Amino acid sequence: MNIHNIYGFFMKRFRPARAKAIGARFHLLTNPEARVLDVGGGGYPWDLINPAAHITILNMSRPDTVPENSKYKFVVGDGTNLDYPDQSFDLVFSNSVIEHVGDFDTQKQFANEMLRVGKNIYCQTPNKWFLIEPHLISIFIHWLPYPIARKLVRYGCIWGLVAKPTQQQVDEFFKTTQLLTLNEFKELYPDCKIRFERFFGLNKSFIAERVIE
Repeated sequence: MNIHNIYGFFMKRFRPARAKAIGARFHLLTNPEARVLDVGGGGYPWDLINPAAHITILNMSRPDTVPENSKYKFVVGDGTNLDYPDQSFDLVFSNSVIEHVGDFDTQKQFANEMLRVGKNIYCQTPNKWFLIEPHLISIFIHWLPYPIARKLVRYGCIWGLVAKPTQQQVDEFFKTTQLLTLNEFKELYPDCKIRFERFFGLNKSFIAERVIE
């Protein structure tokens, strides 16, 4: 079994509703003159929304394959140091990326760049205190001290059982994945409204939004 098939099972249940909400809240997406920067993204949620706006997708490296007739512009750049003027995009968007950029200081640089470059803001990230860690597909392991958690991952979560990572890969995961608490997320996006995605009444993830259009 491929771990990405398992991720896909959950994504099919959560992502369409999230995409629908994004389309409903940011009416500028229907404007063919609007400019959107997606930091660290890909086809989602744009393939589901089918926006009229111009979509620029920025990543640290260019995708291996880009269709010649792609509706999106793909660029290479660093989300913590965006090479764009202030307020140069109508919307700066990021989905499940900020938890992978580094420590809290680096996350703050990432958030500050989004706030600087974008008029409207959308940033989504998993909630550290939600009982399920979405990358590992595990319960509680991400709350444990690192020396204990790193030893439990191989046989204590879905990712470990299916992907069979080496200890080096497990350690790399913890090094590159820093989930945020609500207070930390609020500190990163002080002038944004914080919304919640819930699962069985529990806050599964946070969304920071600045909607001025």
